[in-house]
Amino acid sequence: MADATETGNRERQRRASRPKVKTGCNNCKIRRVKCDETRPQCTKCVRSGRHCDGYPAYNPRNRHGSNTLRIAPRPSNAGVESKPISPNNSIITTTSPGSSALVPKRTARIINKSKSIGPLTPTTPSAINSIEIDFVLFRPPTHGLAFGPKEVQYFQVFRTHTASELSGFFDSEFWMRSVLQESHSEASIRHAVIALGALYKTLEKVAESPPSSPSSSNQNTSNGDSAPTHWNFAWEQYGKAVTRMRQSIANNEVRSQRTILISSVLFTCFQSFVGDHKVAIKQVQVGLGVMENQRRERKKPYIQRENDIVEEELGQMFTRMAIQAKSYDMAFHFPAPYVIRLSTNPSIANPVASQSGPPSPSTTTSLTNLDWRYHVAHDPSLVNPPSPSDSSTGTTASIEAPIPESFPNVHEARLVLDALCERIMRYNEELVGFYTVSNNILPASIKSNGYGFGRSLEQWQETFAPLLAKRRAPGTSNTERAGMIVLQMTCVMTRILTFTAFSANEMDFDQFIPMFAEINDLAKELIVDEELALAQARCGEACRHVNSNAGKGIRTPFGVKVMSPSPGPHGGLSSSQETYSHIKPSFALDLGIIPPLFVVATKCRDRKLRREAISLLTSSHRREGMWDSRLCASVGNWIMGVEEEELDNYVRGTVSEKQMVPDEKRVMVMAVEFDLEKRWAKLRRGTRGAKRGDSDPRAKEEQITW
Repeated sequence: MADATETGNRERQRRASRPKVKTGCNNCKIRRVKCDETRPQCTKCVRSGRHCDGYPAYNPRNRHGSNTLRIAPRPSNAGVESKPISPNNSIITTTSPGSSALVPKRTARIINKSKSIGPLTPTTPSAINSIEIDFVLFRPPTHGLAFGPKEVQYFQVFRTHTASELSGFFDSEFWMRSVLQESHSEASIRHAVIALGALYKTLEKVAESPPSSPSSSNQNTSNGDSAPTHWNFAWEQYGKAVTRMRQSIANNEVRSQRTILISSVLFTCFQSFVGDHKVAIKQVQVGLGVMENQRRERKKPYIQRENDIVEEELGQMFTRMAIQAKSYDMAFHFPAPYVIRLSTNPSIANPVASQSGPPSPSTTTSLTNLDWRYHVAHDPSLVNPPSPSDSSTGTTASIEAPIPESFPNVHEARLVLDALCERIMRYNEELVGFYTVSNNILPASIKSNGYGFGRSLEQWQETFAPLLAKRRAPGTSNTERAGMIVLQMTCVMTRILTFTAFSANEMDFDQFIPMFAEINDLAKELIVDEELALAQARCGEACRHVNSNAGKGIRTPFGVKVMSPSPGPHGGLSSSQETYSHIKPSFALDLGIIPPLFVVATKCRDRKLRREAISLLTSSHRREGMWDSRLCASVGNWIMGVEEEELDNYVRGTVSEKQMVPDEKRVMVMAVEFDLEKRWAKLRRGTRGAKRGDSDPRAKEEQITW
């Protein structure tokens, strides 16, 4: 009887059965503790010193079509027939910068019940030689979104390689933490991340066995480790990412602006990677529209919130992508609708009617995103975040952020330079509008405002000089050193372009030859550092690439010779010349060395410096955002051939090296249309300062290939 009573008590003491909560973070699930579900990181993880891996989400409906999307450049034997996306249709669309169509105003999260996506057909790719980088490990979650066998491998490639590559010459929490966390809970972001990992593997395989080499046709595709296999899978995943985002918008699923903006960054990155600048520009336009909408709606006092860090990261990211797209447009002069508009000033179309013209550096009409963050950090009394619509003139080109007396690190220096470059580009944008109605006649006050930007750049450079001088100091990382070099190159280039903004003659660029030389020297320093680091990592002290280059180049540590490409016939660049042996083709979303070298290649008439810049552009195939090194080198080579047509053949160390291009032979790029997949460009050149409607004897169109 006693035994029966004891048994009955045990039965009564059992815990009541309850449905398991499936909305907690992945870490708390593994630890079997109650998650408080604070976002973006739960308090339990933060207090215990752990990094929150994010939250699971429902699998999206498997509505994606079987078609994949195709854009240049793809491996020559990639067998997927795909449906290209129309450049006129953004992947994510919005009606206007002020529209809230993308983010429905609802408090409840609407999620459709969906069927689980089955795992993809497993393959057995060869082992990926991953290099662990110094950031928190983000593995595919064990709960929520399901990863197929192939997806897991490409996710790991993104985590260990692609994230750091996309950061370029700067460390980025956005790529190394935020994107990885968000990919655990958002299907569109997860698929986009996997697609970028597959693109990285494509680039890696193409670099190992270029399409033009005999081995490219004999690649072993049985294990799936081939460039076409990686390429096709990248497009398959990209198609899923786009489909999922479109589904969420069509189904009125509430998506945070953060999710939409991160997706837009990833889609821009993918399109830039494959070489479609038109779709990439449209994606930047969409992201800028969402951010503009966010700024307009944010009227309450500035309060530090947990997700403000993410908003700050996205603000920085889109500011830099906008600067990049605008610089691309300024160099190649794209037609509408592939033009980035940074300013919201309605007087751009008719600045004379507004009686104002472009704003000056000291105009205090409003603050840009970067300006605001900088001012809040240095003046806590500022509590109301500015909005472009608060400005009396409607412009956001505005206030001159004070240049501090010193920069504690590269990050702070970059924030100030980014804000300054953004305002300069807004100024130039409105200046173009003023030119169109003023017949190239500008008031002296407007020119004075432009020169004010030049003085601000000089002040930034003076403040940055002590930090730059310490780039070789012990303890400075390779990434930090490279970031310093890129910032200095960007500042020097921007100074040249700012001081010549009102110039009507290409001869005015001759006064900047010392600055052109500085850009070349800095680029060579960065490339040599990159070559040495890769040589040490891949070959050690006994480099096998030296023997074939005996007697050439410059001997450096680790037994490596850094090659200095020599001119080919007639002073041009030989396509078969030997360059840096260890640097492989690369892609980064951030700007780097290509734009400054392009300015030297097209604007510097010192024959030696110009050839050096083109040689550095061809030292390896780089793509920095939308900027492609081979395209830029080809355009520079073409301009050089046009201008030096009547000069003596260039021979280094002879009198021909000192010959300068006469005024009547100098031209500028008026427009460029190109196809990176087919490797052609249609170029239009003309005379700088030629008035609209007048005949131009130097105007000519020509198509080049490379």
